[in-house]
Amino acid sequence: MPKFLSNTPPRGSSLYISTILLSILAVLYLASGFFSATTAPAISDNMFDYQNVDGYFMQSDPSTDPVGPDEKYPVYFDYTKHNFGLIAAEHYPNEGNHLDYKDRTPWQRFTSFLNALPATSPPGTQYRLLYLARHGEGYHNVAESFYGTKAWDEKWSKLDGNGTSVWSDAHLTAMGEQQARDAGKFLTGQFSSEVKMPLPGEWYVSPLTRCLETANLTWDGFNGSSTKPIIKEMVREVMGEHTCDRRSSRTVIHGTVPEWTIEDGFAEEDELWRADHRETWAEHDVRSRAFLDEVFANEEGSKVVSVTAHSGTIASLLRVTGHRKFPLQTGGMLPVFVKATRTE
Repeated sequence: MPKFLSNTPPRGSSLYISTILLSILAVLYLASGFFSATTAPAISDNMFDYQNVDGYFMQSDPSTDPVGPDEKYPVYFDYTKHNFGLIAAEHYPNEGNHLDYKDRTPWQRFTSFLNALPATSPPGTQYRLLYLARHGEGYHNVAESFYGTKAWDEKWSKLDGNGTSVWSDAHLTAMGEQQARDAGKFLTGQFSSEVKMPLPGEWYVSPLTRCLETANLTWDGFNGSSTKPIIKEMVREVMGEHTCDRRSSRTVIHGTVPEWTIEDGFAEEDELWRADHRETWAEHDVRSRAFLDEVFANEEGSKVVSVTAHSGTIASLLRVTGHRKFPLQTGGMLPVFVKATRTE
């Protein structure tokens, strides 16, 4: 396993206290059960306004199809054949004469541009590159495909399993494990000296088992990474009703990945999942925004951030940042270039 360093703000600092208060606020919204899509615009105490920065990745270009038209056998955009979707720019604003960068890879040039942005941006403006990864195939995915979405939502998702398969806090299938390994192989090539895509300096993982397993398999062996995975409630899947989205206890999670950091305030049992309420998009977006606020509140944090999560979580992050819809297959990944402007 790789060696990692924590990026959690020091205890007692104003950033640490603000982060804890923000997380408590988001949880209160979730626990209330009264927050709805109609009240979303009334929330005005967000720390940042978010905007997807277009023009740098194929996935944000409307001409790039995220998935083919065949619903039965969908073909997803193959980012592995397109340098993770990075558009090779003719010239970046921070670049001088062509001779100064002609021998640099497209990713080296983009990384240099990203690192130069703070010096040319107005006060209160930050940029981050997010690597969003969906977990590999889980047993719940197989069950939904088998029963169909309607029957799954109405009956089977509310059970722990069917006597043959268990999908409560679902584990990866054999295919899901291979998808996670394949993602790791792709990243190995991207981080190589031939491509030089930047390693993330911060790495957040959903506490659900399928994400812990995916992240462990995908990132195993990246000894050059300085990131220690941080397990965060705010990046878990849509909560409520479906047992596959009810997490295990803190003790079980720690036993699964003992070297990883579990965020402060993480309850022993799952206090957020409710059997009688399925989280709405608006409720989900509240905690996605709270998560991003926490990331961007640390102005000294890494410019490259990895998040291993779920289809619903990724869809929520795309909504909050203004990125167009871009569904991923299980085990898929997506780069999102985000601009954040402080509202205070």
